[in-house]
Amino acid sequence: MKHVDVLVRGAGIVGQSPALSLGRLGLQVGLRPDDPRPGGTPDVRAYALNAASVALLKSLKVWDALPADAATPVYDMHVCGDAHGSAIDFSAWEQRAGELAWIVDAPVLERELGNAVRFSPHVHVLDAAQAESIRADLTALCEGKASAGRAALGVRFERHDYGHSAIAARLVASAPHQGTARQWFRSPDVLALLPFDSPQPQHSYALVWSLPRERCAELMALDEAAFAAALMAATEGAAGDLQLASPRAEWPLAIAQASAWCGPGWVLLGDAAHLVHPLAGQGLNLGRPTWPR
Repeated sequence: MKHVDVLVRGAGIVGQSPALSLGRLGLQVGLRPDDPRPGGTPDVRAYALNAASVALLKSLKVWDALPADAATPVYDMHVCGDAHGSAIDFSAWEQRAGELAWIVDAPVLERELGNAVRFSPHVHVLDAAQAESIRADLTALCEGKASAGRAALGVRFERHDYGHSAIAARLVASAPHQGTARQWFRSPDVLALLPFDSPQPQHSYALVWSLPRERCAELMALDEAAFAAALMAATEGAAGDLQLASPRAEWPLAIAQASAWCGPGWVLLGDAAHLVHPLAGQGLNLGRPTWPR
């Protein structure tokens, strides 16, 4: 191929979704995969998806392909503050909604999007050399926060460090989660337990814990038993006894925004355009393409 309507650089969740969406419109789409991730720690990320994101995945025939334990509905949310007894609750029933959100296994969703790409007649997976030589009317940069394409365009990426790092892991709890997400907004940490059904249905959580860098390093250095004890102290046993069911992952947190999100022949999507704190559950939903269907 010498020409495509749209070249999508970056084949993660944010890249594959617009590639499939545009392919459904009959456009010819070139998809340049990301460079392979370094081996080592398993991917333990989980995303909170809103109704619009789920509707998009359904339209792409991806949502129904997810295994049953890869997407868990959130029916209630319990949020605690610093002051003793301060809390706020949200209920899908009160909102007259089927669920508040869905917690989705990130690597499984990425895999199923990749399977859909392979069956799309209008999406063409390109290697690096092909992506450099092909002509495109529009290039969508979905390469993440360290986007090389964004840097090549000379677009500034204004980043402000939170001074925090996030710890992510999968947990198993002694008590059933009953579709309830739990969050603690305190000073200086923010902790979320997101209901999940893997590895143990009704008894698993995805953990995201935002902490000052020094405290994060201390927790990452603990053995599994000591880390579980720290979790129990932080949650005061509200979710039952918690045990690690995966390795822990950590990454620095920042808020960032590109100086421009689009220009002649190019557009930035997802983390290439902006970074937000993960505890808001907005990142992937903000990266959701809004192409006409």
